[in-house]
Amino acid sequence: MGNSPQDLRNRMWIWIAALILIAMACGCIGLAVGGLAGYLIGRGAGAPTPPGPTSGTPWLGVMVTHDRDGARILQVLPNSPAEEAGLRPGDRITAVDGEPVDDRHPLPDALRRHRPGETVRLTVIRDGEERTLSVTLGRAP
Repeated sequence: MGNSPQDLRNRMWIWIAALILIAMACGCIGLAVGGLAGYLIGRGAGAPTPPGPTSGTPWLGVMVTHDRDGARILQVLPNSPAEEAGLRPGDRITAVDGEPVDDRHPLPDALRRHRPGETVRLTVIRDGEERTLSVTLGRAP
């Protein structure tokens, strides 16, 4: 390899590629270490997960589509907390415990603030009427 402009350009691109690969490797290592530390801090090293309905991911049992006016229920799953609470396809959930639900604040995010076994108040629009339903969240299957 000489010192021609083409050779210098090729070496420059090799160095750039090497630096990018090193940066990506460092980023992956940082994510892994940070994720492990976050897991240990959030869970507490060796701390048992509480048994029963207070552990796990909260589950309502509906399939929805979001828009600026809420989460429209497309389907209510059988034997779900939503079915037990009387939710129906076509209902529009606009809030969970007073927190808005819409395309910017999706229903799953609102539910994740709660635990299985907790009872939440859903603000629902059905046939143009607003109503409040209480639902005891289940654990995601």
